[in-house]
Amino acid sequence: MKRADLLLKIIAAAEGDKLTPAQLQKVAFLLGMKFRDRLPTDYYDFRKYDYGPFCAEVYRDAELLGHEGKVSITTNQRGGWREYAATVRGYRTELEGIPKDMSAFITEKVNWARGLSFQQLVRAIYQDFPEFRENSVFQEW
Repeated sequence: MKRADLLLKIIAAAEGDKLTPAQLQKVAFLLGMKFRDRLPTDYYDFRKYDYGPFCAEVYRDAELLGHEGKVSITTNQRGGWREYAATVRGYRTELEGIPKDMSAFITEKVNWARGLSFQQLVRAIYQDFPEFRENSVFQEW
């Protein structure tokens, strides 16, 4: 199991819909917190950032998946941020080695994150992981 496979699984769990950067980052973070002992040794190292846990390598891996034709990356017309969706090729990729419980967790957290506004998502992460609020510019409380 590779970390890029896990990232593709996160993106594919949106079932063709797009994930925002915050959704992608926060689900990858939650996966790392829940299954830290079972993930690849090079799994993402999240740091305290403007809106909670952040790892630039998440975006780099998403870009690589885009170059491989497994992820479509578009720019949101209203906000200018990038959005991520699995392509047909991404869905057809065999993601071997992802245990069923991990896969179910990913699907659950993607659905959860997609059901929240940006503010609600950041608040929920800070509520469960207050230490990641340390460098935050998010002051809505």
